[in-house]
Amino acid sequence: MTILDRINDYKKLEVARRKENTPLSKLKDTALYHQDRRSLRQSIRESEHFGIIAEFKRKSPSQDNINVAADPAAVTAGYQTAGAAGISCLTDTQFFGAQPTDIDIVRQTVSLPVIRKDFMVDSYQLHEAKAMGADAILLIAASLSAGQIDDFASEASALGLEVLCEVHNEEEVGKLSPNVDIVGVNNRNLKDFSVSIANSLQLAEMLPPSMLKISESGIEDPQSIVKLRSAGFKGFLIGTYFMREPDPGQACADFIRRVREIEDLYDGAIA
Repeated sequence: MTILDRINDYKKLEVARRKENTPLSKLKDTALYHQDRRSLRQSIRESEHFGIIAEFKRKSPSQDNINVAADPAAVTAGYQTAGAAGISCLTDTQFFGAQPTDIDIVRQTVSLPVIRKDFMVDSYQLHEAKAMGADAILLIAASLSAGQIDDFASEASALGLEVLCEVHNEEEVGKLSPNVDIVGVNNRNLKDFSVSIANSLQLAEMLPPSMLKISESGIEDPQSIVKLRSAGFKGFLIGTYFMREPDPGQACADFIRRVREIEDLYDGAIA
């Protein structure tokens, strides 16, 4: 059994318990459920700082403890100041160490679009995301069938949530639904957690031209951003690289500055 299989099996049990404890009607009765949403897709497209989606997470199965004592308000405020286009916030407690209040704090702290990043296995979680005040949700193609992706993406759209669908290989690209707003190539294989930036470059031309493309995971070298941008990627989800630093917001700002310096050098060489 892979790590992803274990996560999904646990998630189905976890969601079933939450559905018993908090009926859908109660979710729909929350204030955040009815608030206006921000567009992640638009924020990435209009970004002057390379469309960075900066992630708040405490740990992961591949990295174990990353920054378990991190303050979600301080970290995400720093990301916003640095010029991030959006915030990704983990909400999984069992495998990623999220605290129940993390996304609430993030939503209260920043004006940027916020992705609820979790393992979606039930449409109930879409309503949870809306009640949390999230602007977008993540669908993982490795966890879902093409039919599930289409159904979840369609329902999310009806709820006013944007959809980031994550793919890792050609088979998963084939599962993409026209209801998806953003396609993200995960450079991490969720079955064994190995990482290669080359994965984004290999899949770039297979992705639907109409979909906004982002690259996710394992991005630590500013030079990689320049290469990926030349391949058509407009946004980049970065988490561990920032979160393992004492000041993740400053790490984000420094990273954006270095990307800009490299692009300026490249443009100067062409001129």
